[in-house]
Amino acid sequence: MLGRIVDTKTADGIQLHGFFSAPAQATDAVWIVVHGVNGNFYSSTLLMHLAATAHAEGHAALLVNTRGHDLASFGSTETPARLGSMYETISDARHDLDGWIGWCRSEGFRRVGAMAHSLGAVKVGFALASGLQGIESWVAISPPRLNTELLLRDPAKRDVFREQLQEAQSYCDAGKDNHIMRVRFPLPNWVSARTFVDKYGSGDKYDYLTWRGRLNLPTLWLFGQLEVREGSANFRDADQLLANGIQDGHVVRVIDSADHSYRTTRDALRQQIAAWLDR
Repeated sequence: MLGRIVDTKTADGIQLHGFFSAPAQATDAVWIVVHGVNGNFYSSTLLMHLAATAHAEGHAALLVNTRGHDLASFGSTETPARLGSMYETISDARHDLDGWIGWCRSEGFRRVGAMAHSLGAVKVGFALASGLQGIESWVAISPPRLNTELLLRDPAKRDVFREQLQEAQSYCDAGKDNHIMRVRFPLPNWVSARTFVDKYGSGDKYDYLTWRGRLNLPTLWLFGQLEVREGSANFRDADQLLANGIQDGHVVRVIDSADHSYRTTRDALRQQIAAWLDR
């Protein structure tokens, strides 16, 4: 896919990079494509597939980094900043998205949408629910429910989660917010104590079932059948819960036989998004 590396600077001084690509006959619409946890704009075949889907509809695509890109990174700021998924705070992604929306406007795009996967979808949704302006429609692909009580009820992993949350909180209470922990649930990962508490110990702050009523824009919610029928508590039956009292302009779809990464169901994913874009 041909294109160019681009960058933007957020209001709080973080420089971020992305990849812009457009079909030969492009419309005035661009889709911001957002990675999940530990991800980035340049290594995900899923994000490239989403960009190709936008191209097929005649739209440009902007694959972007948020400050939570990769496991760890350092920001291009006057004061060195610890960044990456180990250190991120979900609410800060609003600054990143606002910076990328500004870039799209500076390039002359009148219509801006977003396609986001996993934690990226939570970031976009929470930012929109918190007042982010400039995105007209969005596709939320497999967002996890970040809900403390829900995870504490997981029959297989609740004890592990409780221990991890207590450990993370104890480090924060001792002023060691950036202490790195090896965690096993809900996602095996390396993460700072502060970030673990923010993501998983903030009650229902980041649970989209709490704030979906504030998303007053066309939205396509997509899930893989395997994750909502056989997955852990933060995915189980999410589609049914969303569909119960669904809002105008919102659509929920489940892709048969798909897992969280849609490795073997990319064509079905493309068809669902394309049909929604053509609505």
